[in-house]
Amino acid sequence: MGTRALLVFSAALLAASAVPAAAAPDEPDAANAATTPAEVDDFLAKYAPPPVEGPELRLPVSPTRVWLDLGYARTDDLSSLPYITGRAWNVRVAAGATWRWRRFAFTGEIPFPQVSMIDVATLMNQPASQLVVPSDAHQTAISLGDLRFGADWTDHLGDAIVAGFGFRTRLPTHTTGFTFHQADGSTVIYRLPYYFHLEPTAILGAAVGRFAFVVNQGAIILLGPDGDFEGFHVNVPTITFWDAAYAVSWAPLDELAASVELSTDIQLNHVAGVDFTTFNHLRAVWLAPALQWHVGGLRVDLVARFGLSNAVNLVGIMEFAGTTSYTLRVSRPF
Repeated sequence: MGTRALLVFSAALLAASAVPAAAAPDEPDAANAATTPAEVDDFLAKYAPPPVEGPELRLPVSPTRVWLDLGYARTDDLSSLPYITGRAWNVRVAAGATWRWRRFAFTGEIPFPQVSMIDVATLMNQPASQLVVPSDAHQTAISLGDLRFGADWTDHLGDAIVAGFGFRTRLPTHTTGFTFHQADGSTVIYRLPYYFHLEPTAILGAAVGRFAFVVNQGAIILLGPDGDFEGFHVNVPTITFWDAAYAVSWAPLDELAASVELSTDIQLNHVAGVDFTTFNHLRAVWLAPALQWHVGGLRVDLVARFGLSNAVNLVGIMEFAGTTSYTLRVSRPF
């Protein structure tokens, strides 16, 4: 009996081994998750949240690429500017490029053209209805925008974590100006204040599964030359902000990803003088949801940016980003 039982047991084992094992429960596809440093770099370069104007997010891994932007922004309050109140709109076309060399990324961008429209409520405390030429209250200006240049360096703190530093500058090359007629037949040009932007920042990024995370912590220093308008000298102050951004992107499909960015700008210094008294104790908060598509070697981003605090009006004017903006970006990575 013992020998027969052993033979039966052995036969049962052989039969069981011939039967295919039951399918295991569905598990995440490991091929879709970035695990090695090189895979993390590729994932962050492809799916990181899109930088959008006002100020732009710095990415942990920026691939070599070129892009073209079409943006629309608006603000309903110009009272932070000296001598003028009202509202404005801005349509912006910009081209840019990034060149990646080892762990460095060098970026440049130029807006051309920039179409700005204003509805003037008051000028020099004079209601728009009393302007010498009524049409001066509603103007459109076509101009060149501000040049941007920047450089970033990042490296791995771990397999999935990338960190580093970046520095960006913005040159006040914009030619935006609005012409107002005077009673004596002459004209004066009102130009938006010029600011040099200096923007150092720390950069942190990570890839976890199909998620990409980006954090920026840094400063924005605005340095402006003084100006003049209708015989009045405008003392343009230096304004310093602490700029922070927190963004996450989710790529459920290879061709599609969604992201959201929360950014804040907190003023660090006090501004004296009578022309810019509203530029004090500013705390601007933005939320920027976005969608991205990857089709045929191109990346298409659709980004909205919504101001969540009153100070957004003031900061948005200096950034040419408005209170609310929408951006369509088409980029080609290499």
